[in-house]
Amino acid sequence: MSGDRTFIDTDSGNAGASRDMRPKMFVLSLIIIMAMGALVARLVWLQILQNGYYKNQAVENSTRVTFLRAPRGNIYDRHGNLLATNKQSLSMIAIPAQLDNVKDLSARLAKVIDMPEPKILEELLKAKVSGSVLPVVIDHDVDMTTVARFFENKLFLPGIDILPDISRSYPNAEVTAHVLGYCGSISQAQLARRPARKMGDVVGQDGIERLYDDQLRGVDGEQRVRVNAMGNSLSAATSKPQITKESIPGKPLVVSIDLDLQRAAYEALGARSGAIVAIDPQNGEVLAMVSRPSYDPNVFTKRITPAVWKRINAPDHPLFNRALSGYPPGSIWKALTLLAALQCGAVKPDTKLHVSGGISLGGFFFGDWTSTTGLFDLVKCLAWSRDSAFYQMGLKMKPEQIKEWAVKFGAGRPTGLELRHEGKGLVPDSEWKERVYHEKWYPGNTLHMSIGQTYVQVTPAQAARIFGGLGMKGKVPNLHLVMKIADRQIPAPKCETVKTNPVYLKVVLDGLKAVVASGTGGATKLGDVEVAGKTGSAEAPPIGSKTHAWFACYAPADKPRIAIACFVEHGGHGGSTCAPLAKVILEKFFSVSKPLPSDKDVVVKPAAATKPKRRH
Repeated sequence: MSGDRTFIDTDSGNAGASRDMRPKMFVLSLIIIMAMGALVARLVWLQILQNGYYKNQAVENSTRVTFLRAPRGNIYDRHGNLLATNKQSLSMIAIPAQLDNVKDLSARLAKVIDMPEPKILEELLKAKVSGSVLPVVIDHDVDMTTVARFFENKLFLPGIDILPDISRSYPNAEVTAHVLGYCGSISQAQLARRPARKMGDVVGQDGIERLYDDQLRGVDGEQRVRVNAMGNSLSAATSKPQITKESIPGKPLVVSIDLDLQRAAYEALGARSGAIVAIDPQNGEVLAMVSRPSYDPNVFTKRITPAVWKRINAPDHPLFNRALSGYPPGSIWKALTLLAALQCGAVKPDTKLHVSGGISLGGFFFGDWTSTTGLFDLVKCLAWSRDSAFYQMGLKMKPEQIKEWAVKFGAGRPTGLELRHEGKGLVPDSEWKERVYHEKWYPGNTLHMSIGQTYVQVTPAQAARIFGGLGMKGKVPNLHLVMKIADRQIPAPKCETVKTNPVYLKVVLDGLKAVVASGTGGATKLGDVEVAGKTGSAEAPPIGSKTHAWFACYAPADKPRIAIACFVEHGGHGGSTCAPLAKVILEKFFSVSKPLPSDKDVVVKPAAATKPKRRH
């Protein structure tokens, strides 16, 4: 039936298709609803339940924890004058977690800071392996030229930044250097001994700064600073740092130094190499301690340049503290020889000795500094520093007898000062010579010892202590510098008592008065204030050079308030070189109308950010 046509019922077909789609639509709707539910649940989880976590993550990514330097404690003199304080500075830091190719980085950084590339690489490697979460300082107190170069190149210096910091400042620079010392970056050796410290920390390296570092240092805090996408800190003007841990300032110190007296001593020495030490003999407080040449401790607050390094290592040794170093004392030693001779019976108070140009012994001639002959009593022998008289005393004593009395008054042992590298000096005897030189002691050795020559060595600090003890009639002070830490008074150490025969001691003290009144120390006369002291000139190498010059004294003679030792390397005669220096100190001391205050009077402020040579 080719003519027949087939008809399709479209309505019934659509209805069937709709019935077939309903389950599928339901499933699709269910999937969409579940997906939306999961999305909503995830959003709830992220935005509500995990809000704090991701907020912290966002903060972590846009901020960095860094140190908040604790201000180091100020140091004041006895009158409250500022000796050491702090100043605002900038430090270059490395962020250990951001240091990748440190070799390439060190090469780029060498173009920014004036530091050899190997040294930069060393610092960056130490910072990287430290594992510190805090930045590590690689350069302190950077100058503005370096800062400008850094910001020009900071896109090429990942992991490096510049942050505000605090540096040490010494207003009086060279004047107080050998007392205060200086601060500098902690070394690897120091870090190993002090695990509480961290790389890049600044610690006391010498002087009072080192000995009292734990008290002065304080405790660093922490802060969060905003950083950009490169990890560099944003300006504090646009984003104020958030302090998360407050720093604790270091404790202030008061030292016994009188700044005016210290400066007078420094200026009096001038360009000479030497030292001046002035003390209060009643309690051992050091009023002045100067060593020249000196150095500027401010140079150690930043990286030391080759030029500065050359200067501080110069042949005249500016870092060397001559006030604490031993030298042959020459004739200032004769006061101890005379006391020993009296105490052991080698001479009596009324003994008179014939003096001349020297004496002969064992085929050697031991000369006197003057050829004047005559019969001198003991006071004149000391006043005019007659070598031949002291040779005669020496011949009647053993070296151990001289040593006994010298050591009692402070020779050959530390003075008590709170400073490193203090020399003990040397008081020789027969056992010492046998041990050191494998030779016996000869009578000629005793002759040299009796006038303070050859083996005998005394530091200027010891000389001030010895003469303070003589002036105090056997009350030998123990020297000290620190009077107060914060509000805590540091009591002065007790004086040592040396028992002497008062008649014998009076002979020595009368001799010391006569040195100034009519002898070799006349340049120290001071009007109504009676001064007692002793000049000295000590032979020193190289052969043919001028002698070392000495003068040690105390005043007023009957009740001393100050004892002074002046020393000048190769200065010649003590009477003409050092006695005038002592007079400058005495004039400064006694011209001050206000009495020196006790430590209780000082207000401590909180820390802020061959041919015989003359031997008289």
